[in-house]
Amino acid sequence: MNTTTFLKRHLDASDEEILRLIEMATNALVESTDYPAGGNPEERVWRYLQYPYYLGLFARRVVAAEGISNHVKEKLCHACLQVNLHLEEGQEPGPGLFMLTAWLGTHSLLTRRDYLGLRRGIIWLPRLTSNYEEHEEYLIPACRGIFTNFKISREESIEIILMVLTAKEAIGARGRPIFDFLMSLDALNKTLKREVCNIVVENAIPFPRGEYEHPLECNSQEQDRLSIRFLPGSVRRRAVVWLARLGGDPMDLLKKLLKPGTVRGYGGDHVASGALDLLDEQWENIEEQTRLALLAKAADLPDTSVRKRAYILGEKYMGMEFLEQSLDDKAKSLREWARERLERREVEGPPSIEQLQAELEEEIEE
Repeated sequence: MNTTTFLKRHLDASDEEILRLIEMATNALVESTDYPAGGNPEERVWRYLQYPYYLGLFARRVVAAEGISNHVKEKLCHACLQVNLHLEEGQEPGPGLFMLTAWLGTHSLLTRRDYLGLRRGIIWLPRLTSNYEEHEEYLIPACRGIFTNFKISREESIEIILMVLTAKEAIGARGRPIFDFLMSLDALNKTLKREVCNIVVENAIPFPRGEYEHPLECNSQEQDRLSIRFLPGSVRRRAVVWLARLGGDPMDLLKKLLKPGTVRGYGGDHVASGALDLLDEQWENIEEQTRLALLAKAADLPDTSVRKRAYILGEKYMGMEFLEQSLDDKAKSLREWARERLERREVEGPPSIEQLQAELEEEIEE
């Protein structure tokens, strides 16, 4: 089989489309790989397109192109996602996993085999690479399509949410907006959303191999790659706030998560920061003595990044008087930060609420 036969037989492309598709495939390979020049272009393109990675490079161009029929795009999307079902260890999935899923989802064409291909592609995304990072415009529609195009079990819904959020190579720094979207999605019920949040918060530490029982079979190596330890810190923070929004008792969460030793390191600092976000959100609904006691507990937690955020939150509601406590912090770095901050306040005056809020929302370094 050559490229023309593949495009005609499997994608049902017209003669006019075939010429354009071969040109697009060649350009994708020339610009993104070490594709050699010379020889028979049809045979060479065909050899490359049999690999999932190169097929994905080609498919991304086709899906975004004007003038290519929808039935060609549909068949190519199915082919690229479903080829991942046959990935072997060490093989790379094609880039554009979410872009192709989004296109199928938007056209109500996403199938269970596409979902399974996406799942396996996420498992074998190469670590420590930006080649697969996708635009937010595809991430949200892809997530919507997964939960609205076909029947997916409750267990699989939880799994794919966690898998998408751990796929940092694809989602980059977009964990928080994706998580907010999923927690607002009507297709998912509140009970399921609460369970996801509980898994994220409760498993901040420790990280046993069996931290989450995946509904589809996973060997130990795949389980390690799917570990929720890879969840973005921003998601752990938001999970605390969403637990309260989804019916959890804010005071129970605050008392539990602002206790020394409850969570620390490996994501625990992000969870404690999420508790501070919740305290900020619930400030007016909590009795004065209680909120001051909670803030004092936060300012005494082991993690420096959490204590710093507690001082900023205290400054937001109580001004310089609370900030001055940080001059006696046990960490030299925080004492120096506090001294410089107070000196700056004397010169520049108090900051606006908006400035302090922006500081509170800054991400903790991973």
